[in-house]
Amino acid sequence: MTFRGTRDGRWHGARRKRPRDYRVIASDRATRRIRLLSDAARQAGPTELDHEWLADRTGVPLGYLVWHYPTAADLHALRSLPT
Repeated sequence: MTFRGTRDGRWHGARRKRPRDYRVIASDRATRRIRLLSDAARQAGPTELDHEWLADRTGVPLGYLVWHYPTAADLHALRSLPT
């Protein structure tokens, strides 16, 4: 006999997962990504900040950086974002 709040699992039953709010997950991911990009942009020298350098440094996909920040001025604007 199992409790209604669990389903049969390997050890002592597995609890039901709480429903996820995907908007919150996406918002948290975007906040972490912007913080990561702005920190890396502040560490870069004035001549070495470009899409390839930032993608290599942070692990953010190059296609995303080119799509979201199309010009070098947009990348330099990341330096002025508050932490």
